[in-house]
Amino acid sequence: MPSSRTRISIIGCGHVGTTCAHALLQTRLVREIVLLDDAEDLARGEAMDLQQSVPLGMPATIFAGTYKDAAASSIVVLTVGAPGKFSGSRLDMLAENVSIIRSCVEKLKAENFNGVLLLTTNPVDVLTFVAQKEAGLPAGQVIGSGTLVDTERLGSILGEKLNVEARSVSAAVIGEHGDSSVAVWSAAQVAGIPLAFYPGADTLPSQQDLLTSVHHAGPEVTALKGNTRFAIAACVTRICEAILRDERSVLLVSTLLTGQYGLHDVCLSTPCIVGECGVESILELHLNEAEQKSLEASAAVLQHAYAQLQASHADGSAQRFI
Repeated sequence: MPSSRTRISIIGCGHVGTTCAHALLQTRLVREIVLLDDAEDLARGEAMDLQQSVPLGMPATIFAGTYKDAAASSIVVLTVGAPGKFSGSRLDMLAENVSIIRSCVEKLKAENFNGVLLLTTNPVDVLTFVAQKEAGLPAGQVIGSGTLVDTERLGSILGEKLNVEARSVSAAVIGEHGDSSVAVWSAAQVAGIPLAFYPGADTLPSQQDLLTSVHHAGPEVTALKGNTRFAIAACVTRICEAILRDERSVLLVSTLLTGQYGLHDVCLSTPCIVGECGVESILELHLNEAEQKSLEASAAVLQHAYAQLQASHADGSAQRFI
C-alpha cells in the first residue's frame, strides 16, 4: 500500500466529487485531498474553496494535482463521468462513461497506483468490472459504491414509515445498483425483530412498491434538483472511513464475485468486510429461492451489458476493454 495513508484523491470535480471532498474533510481522518478534473481551473477553484474552510476544522491540505499525486494516495475515488440526467436505466450511461473510466485507470496504472480504487460512476457495477480488468490490482482493491446507497435509501424509507430511527433498520439491497437490485426481505429486521413481526409492518406498502421507491429515489431527486450528491457522498465517506481505520466493517459494496451465490465474472453488491486493503472478504447471505433467482437475474443483466460492450468493439473500430 502507498506511504501516504491519509491522502485521498478524487477524480472528477462535479457535484458528487466536491461533495465527497467536503464530507471527507468532516471526518477529520484525511490530511490530504487531491482533486483532479479535465477542467483544471475548476479543480483549482474547488481546492481553494475547500482549503479556505480548513481553519475552522482540523489541519488538512487540499490541492489540485496530477495523476502522479493521485497514485501516492491510499484511496482514489472516481466520480468522473459524462454529464446527463436519468432518462432511463443507469446502464444507458455505459457507452459514454466506459472510455472515461478506462482512461483514468490507465493513467493511474502508468503511475504505479497500488491503493484502493473506489468507483461511483454509473453504471457502477459494470464499470467496476471494467476497472478491475484494467487496473491490474487485486480484486479487493477495486470497489464500487454499489447498493450501499440503495440500502441507505431503503432503511430511510422503512424508518420513516415505521416511525423508528433508520439506523435501527437492517434491510440489505444486493445485486445491481439499478433496476434489477434485490431487497433481501427474508433477512430484514428492525432492532433484531424480523420485519414481518415488527409492530406496524402490516401497514407497509408491498415489498415490490417499497423496492420500486428505492429504484426511483435517485431519478426522482435528479428530476427535482438536477443531481444527486449527498447520499452518495455519505456512502463514499463511510467506505473510506472503513479503509483508513482498517475497521473490517460489513458494508454493501460492489466487488468481483468468484463463485459466491454460484456467480462468477461479475461485479455486484453483497455484504463485504471492508478494511485497509479494501474488500477483505465477501459474505453470502442465506437467500430464499425467489431471492436467489432474482440475484441471478440481476447478475445476468450486468453480464449482458458487459457482453454488449465487448461486442461493440469487436469489429476493431475501437480498442477493446479487456
